[in-house]
Amino acid sequence: MKASRILIALIPLLLLGAREGSAQTDITIDTAFAYESEYVFRGIQFADHSFQPSMDIGWGGFYFGSWINAPIEDPNNSFLIEVDFYGGYGFDLSDTLSVDIGLTWYWFPEIPSAASSTREIYLGTAFDVFLAPSVYFYYDFDLSTFTVEASVGHSFPLGSSADSAWTLDLGAYLGFVAPEGGADGAYYGGSADISFAVSEHTAMSIGVRGSGISDDLSAGRTANVWWGMSFSAGF
Repeated sequence: MKASRILIALIPLLLLGAREGSAQTDITIDTAFAYESEYVFRGIQFADHSFQPSMDIGWGGFYFGSWINAPIEDPNNSFLIEVDFYGGYGFDLSDTLSVDIGLTWYWFPEIPSAASSTREIYLGTAFDVFLAPSVYFYYDFDLSTFTVEASVGHSFPLGSSADSAWTLDLGAYLGFVAPEGGADGAYYGGSADISFAVSEHTAMSIGVRGSGISDDLSAGRTANVWWGMSFSAGF
């Protein structure tokens, strides 16, 4: 990859500052550095081997973050860097029910036009029960597309104790996309990762993912299987 493309992809990470706090609520910072052999979003493959750094800053129920997909291998020069910025607010309605609302800005810096970005709002609910089910609703203003996605997940300790540093993390999701004036369709997927807690605030993981999409939404492959690994750290 050209050095200029790498620099653009890493700009949000260079903005990472020192940890601050207040008497009432601390500011939290979470970072992750991931590699994925494919980049698949809502059932559609957007790139092959990719570097995916991310950063989240939280204060109380407010949060802001940035996520990047930077293709590492692109023999046909057809994949684009994607930089996503998002922010929102989450709060509890009860001991088991929480709500999340926010906005995501998808930006493709290599496209020099007004079509280089889209804006999407989202509203989600999550349940603090077994399998941690959640349902999210999305609407992209620029693409005039409505999406709903449900997901579940669970971490199983690998070892004799419940607080084992090794865990097996499983997740699955099912979504439905309805673009205005286009064909509706469904997508689905799942993942299985082995994670190791290096310390209280750092962890590593490696695993496999799979996804599928209905024929109405795909102009190419309708199923993908790939692998990825990551290192995460919080402050």
